[in-house]
Amino acid sequence: MEQQETILTKMVDMLREEDRQVLRQRIEAAAAEAGDGGRDVPGALRFLKDLDIYVNMRGADFIYTRGIAESLRVGEDIFELAYAMKHALR
Repeated sequence: MEQQETILTKMVDMLREEDRQVLRQRIEAAAAEAGDGGRDVPGALRFLKDLDIYVNMRGADFIYTRGIAESLRVGEDIFELAYAMKHALR
């Protein structure tokens, strides 16, 4: 659980101040859903790690991986959240 908080805090701290609270809530909700409502901590941790990877990808790489989402182990929702975070980084 501590590792989850560390990753979450690192990502949220990259965002503009006015976007932090809203996106933190979205990330927490998505991670809880990925972790089966909090019962699967490894699932939530994997979601946060994957999101961190996508948020830190260069634009072209991010767009490419979104295009092949069906073959990846993540769903379209992670890309939508990563895109919102990338937009808030500007």
